[in-house]
Amino acid sequence: MVALTRRRRRWLRRLLVALLGCAALTLALRAWLLRDPEPHFRARHLGLASVASQPEQAVDKYIEQDIVLQDSSGLRVELRTRRRADVGTGTRLPLVVLLGGHARGKESVSYVGDPRGHLVVAVAYPFDGNERVTGVAVVAEVPAIRRAILDTPPAVMLALDWLLARPDVDPTRVELVGASFGVPFAAVTAALDRRVTRAWFVQGGADNYALILAGLEHNIGFGPARRFVASLANVLAAGPRFDPARWIGRIAPRPVAMINTLDDDRIPRANAEALHAAAREPKQVIWLQGLHMQPNRPDVLGALVDAVFSRMD
Repeated sequence: MVALTRRRRRWLRRLLVALLGCAALTLALRAWLLRDPEPHFRARHLGLASVASQPEQAVDKYIEQDIVLQDSSGLRVELRTRRRADVGTGTRLPLVVLLGGHARGKESVSYVGDPRGHLVVAVAYPFDGNERVTGVAVVAEVPAIRRAILDTPPAVMLALDWLLARPDVDPTRVELVGASFGVPFAAVTAALDRRVTRAWFVQGGADNYALILAGLEHNIGFGPARRFVASLANVLAAGPRFDPARWIGRIAPRPVAMINTLDDDRIPRANAEALHAAAREPKQVIWLQGLHMQPNRPDVLGALVDAVFSRMD
């Protein structure tokens, strides 16, 4: 009996040591995943190394062009420009840089329609993984997803390097628009890059964990499982570091404008209001009717585009 009790004690001690070791390893891994991203941003934005441009294409009344930029760090960035075809040569245009949903990337220029006297540029997220995977296969893409998240702010800064060197761009009017998924990246970039003269946040909110959790509600019905997946995804994606509420205050004294919709089915109102509260003056808060933007809701997209461009001039 005594020997059995001793064996149990030894087993319990070993179990406790193993549990403490796992806890320490988990905390260390979490700290590493959530480390300060600014050194990475600086390391990936060293300077423009090369530019590859496709011929300009006429699309209705507009001129579009696809560009690929390469940073000296190896970072590769794709973007698409759009301007009106009737813009005269020698005209300096206000610049509008778009960061839209993760699936749209540089295609976002098509949702803008008429650029209304601006040069509109949509920047693609620098994701080099497989965009078509679903289910458990997504796990294998986590490193590529994380790289793309960390590389997006320096990708936008590299795009600004090239764009602001163009003779047809007015460097005193640089509008950065983050829409939906693009809001955190726009907040980080605008906070760090003083060349952005105004930042727009369209259908965004604070607290990435809460936003991921809300987005999973229709996919994972079991609450504890949904919270676990949301928490894990938030850490792997450096969500706390990319919370726009952490960055938006650093944009001041440059102005920010925030546009949200009252019936948004992706961004809870409380999270939108938390982001509004985190911004410093000068700031503008606009509430519209409507659901969350997506390609099959052209009325919502049109109203949001009009809300932005009608307030730019």
